[in-house]
Amino acid sequence: MSTTGIVFSNIHDRNVPQLTKGRTMASIPFGCRYRLIDFVLSNMVNAGITNVGVITKSKYQTLAKHIGTGKDWDLARKNGGIVILSPFGDSSNTPLYENRLEALQSSTHFIDACDDDYIIMSDSDIICNVPFDEVIEFHKQSGADITGVYKTINPTQTIHRSSSILDVNSDGRITDLTVQTEISGFKNFSLNIWVFNTNLLKSLVHESMIYSKNSLSRDIIGPRLKKLKVMGYEFKNYVAILDSLNSYFNANMDLLNEEVRADLFHVANYPVYTKIKDSSSTKYGTNADVKNSIIADGCVINGTVENSIIFRGCTVAEGAVVKNSIILQDGVVETGASTNYIIADKRVVIRGGRNLSGCEGHPFFIDKGQVL
Repeated sequence: MSTTGIVFSNIHDRNVPQLTKGRTMASIPFGCRYRLIDFVLSNMVNAGITNVGVITKSKYQTLAKHIGTGKDWDLARKNGGIVILSPFGDSSNTPLYENRLEALQSSTHFIDACDDDYIIMSDSDIICNVPFDEVIEFHKQSGADITGVYKTINPTQTIHRSSSILDVNSDGRITDLTVQTEISGFKNFSLNIWVFNTNLLKSLVHESMIYSKNSLSRDIIGPRLKKLKVMGYEFKNYVAILDSLNSYFNANMDLLNEEVRADLFHVANYPVYTKIKDSSSTKYGTNADVKNSIIADGCVINGTVENSIIFRGCTVAEGAVVKNSIILQDGVVETGASTNYIIADKRVVIRGGRNLSGCEGHPFFIDKGQVL
């Protein structure tokens, strides 16, 4: 059951422009110590996948630095391992890819060299702990040509990006696929995790290049639902889709819920790996007051922190108040400053006496390195 993994690192960059100004979607920091790509890489490694290609497009220096040799995911190997598939250009000056199929077309050298039985591919804008080994086994046992992973969303949830909606019959077969720009109500929402038989994917990608097809869902999978056996695997645990700055804020705040943390990080045999950084323990001052928050290593907390996510190396001075906020790495909140519904990117300094506030449903964003 040998499988190769493919990760799309840039597909949804435009959905969170504030955080992808100088980085890819895959390298957006999350949950005090992780980056979004950590979840899909961990899903692959936990399934025994040791050959992974990460397709990039632009602004991927931070991503490459985070991945390094891949040793933190046990992907530093003589054969296989992890490889950054950098943008491919030619003399015709064609633009870089805009979607998954064009990304695959630009990486045919990697796909054609694959001799594993299956290829599993995933975007980087979802936060979930999916048992990829079970998905691949389901694909194998069902005799599928293609398998898609989906989540049934409830009526209170709305997704504000173009996505595939799947109709799945009682046998688990996908009978229809539609692409919608906004989704709400009980729908089978595709997580954009697809398993293909390798030889099939190779032929479909090359065929799409001949006939100028450019959409994986609309041009490749949809028209072949009757001809090929396309199965749906339902994932029932926690999933967060990052389609806006507000969804990023909410996904981080979800971590304050013990059940969400259990769904993501406490699943037996399915740990989430990330790049290891040696940091000292966080220091809490005598007058520190911390409630319902997650605080990473290497911080100095002397003030008040409530309902917040604090990344590595941050300082909250005595007399400072941080509530309902996300402070990314090396942020500083000085004495007398206060924040409420704030997302502060890396190395932001909030001077004493500043009172900064967004509101529920519309957090206020501070760009990287700003001093206010």
